[in-house]
Amino acid sequence: MKRHEGWAAAFSDESWFVLWPRQSSTWAQRKRPQRIRKAKSWKKGQAPPSTCWYADLDATTRAVTGEWHDTWNQHETWEHLKGTIRRYAAQGVRFLVLFWDNAPWHLAQRLRAMLARYNRHAKRHGRLRVLLVALPIKAPWLMPLEAVFGQTKRAVGPVERESIPALQNAVERRLERRNGWTEEERQNAHPSNQLLSA
Repeated sequence: MKRHEGWAAAFSDESWFVLWPRQSSTWAQRKRPQRIRKAKSWKKGQAPPSTCWYADLDATTRAVTGEWHDTWNQHETWEHLKGTIRRYAAQGVRFLVLFWDNAPWHLAQRLRAMLARYNRHAKRHGRLRVLLVALPIKAPWLMPLEAVFGQTKRAVGPVERESIPALQNAVERRLERRNGWTEEERQNAHPSNQLLSA
């Protein structure tokens, strides 16, 4: 897809990454299945430590950028959206079409109201404006980030990580290789340097 001057399009979505354990396929000796070790950093009945990755896939370059959040909700979504706006504005984009699914935190009235208020301000001051496009429900094949999430989890999931930062670092390194970024491109991925930080 060729980018028209001043216009850009991107897909946005989010996914959970769980520290450990993650279901994976492996070989074991006959009649001696592998065992999950008992020593864990969380108690019985508790969920394992996890982190949420908000991501954007540029429709032209197909590059994926992302940032880590503790959870997903309309507040976290708005914070991510503001970062996306800053990043595309820094590239000289004036109009951004953003595709995402019908998750409740994407359709929240408060988030839509904040974006409408931002777009009115942006129009008056000649800044980047955003058009949100909700993809049809029950159509994950229309969201290319779903494949990225799956590939990334398969690549980093089977290895046990000692901490959430270690898991995040593994995901970031995987995405950098996928994007084929240089060190300079990695450092400049986001104005606040929160995306794919080392």
